[in-house]
Amino acid sequence: MIEVLRLVVRFALLAALCSVALNPGTALAWGQSGHRMIGQLLIESLPDEIPAFLRTPGARDQIGELSREPDRSKDAGTPHDEDLNPGHYVDISDDQTVFGLPLSPLPTTRQAYDTALRAHGSNEYKAGYLPFSIVDGWQQLRKDFAYWRVDVLGEQSGLATDADRQWLARDRNLREMLIVRDLGYWSHFVADGSQPMHASIHYDGWGDYPNPNGYTTQKGLHAYFEGEFVRRYLREEDVKAEIRPYRDCKCSIQDRTVSYLLATQSQVIPLYELQKRRAFDGANQEGKEFAAQRIAAAVSELRDMVIDAWHSSTDATVGYPPVRVRDIESGAVVPIQELKGLD
Repeated sequence: MIEVLRLVVRFALLAALCSVALNPGTALAWGQSGHRMIGQLLIESLPDEIPAFLRTPGARDQIGELSREPDRSKDAGTPHDEDLNPGHYVDISDDQTVFGLPLSPLPTTRQAYDTALRAHGSNEYKAGYLPFSIVDGWQQLRKDFAYWRVDVLGEQSGLATDADRQWLARDRNLREMLIVRDLGYWSHFVADGSQPMHASIHYDGWGDYPNPNGYTTQKGLHAYFEGEFVRRYLREEDVKAEIRPYRDCKCSIQDRTVSYLLATQSQVIPLYELQKRRAFDGANQEGKEFAAQRIAAAVSELRDMVIDAWHSSTDATVGYPPVRVRDIESGAVVPIQELKGLD
């Protein structure tokens, strides 16, 4: 019976790999190994100021697995796939616009983005809306952190009753589960943003565009580079050596996201140059260094965005009617009823 189950699992994995090879439009960025590595190294790189429940070996394992979830949920059906799959990429042109639409400043909403793209003959489903997947997930994490802060403050407050503290403790435990889930799921999209072919019109071969340098037009590079190449030749130690120190951009999450994606897009030509030199054929050091740098870029950006979300959470509001976290931290109010919900 066990051997039968093993054969079933192997067949399912083979079928999944064949599906990616035959349908590059649903390619996974990175592959399972790359996303897991990024999620785990993110947790290892978090500073002490981030709540301790996120910096445990258990959280490391959970985030590593959850970081794969947006890809694992693909092929769920319609409208699920048609609505969500474009959130994994953005087709940035060689002039660093999205089919003529400048990314900076980023439109305030996906509706505004889609409207602007339609004026350029495209739409968010054709061009992809990865910037909004990143911004939206960051805003959710910021809100999660805000609620966690207030739960902890309420538990420690002398103004709360025993019954209130018990309620706050339960709410904090729930919030910690949500933070792990929300962070793990969102980390996938930030990681997607470091893979050059997920931020380019040249997403799997150069495509039908001017190609004076003779870059490959064959499909398959996308899935091979982010999947098999990383799995076979890259190790955590290679990536750790490339992780940069925390950088406070002193900018909005929208501006930070656009800067990150444009920096990734600038690596498209270097990637195709490496492919042209066969740097991804086997354990080539030049190819390994490039892949390690791109995965480290995801870890670094994720860590920076998590830190920024934590810092910014003191300016967020919680409950209804909404109360600002800073006011709660100052001792001005303990919003027990607002947290429980005042209809």
